[in-house]
Amino acid sequence: MDAGPARLRDAAASWNRLRAEDGEVISTEIADAIVGDPAALVSSARGQNQSVYCWVA
Repeated sequence: MDAGPARLRDAAASWNRLRAEDGEVISTEIADAIVGDPAALVSSARGQNQSVYCWVA
């Protein structure tokens, strides 16, 4: 399933709210980039018939 720009913005906004509940304030622009940049990487990789592995510590 592909996530369009609106869905990515919604995901970033939701994640941003959760972080704010824990006291971590992140600007909307940064949250959008944190969610959108990996999505762009995955989209590019899929276009080249490649895979992406993401590990978060």
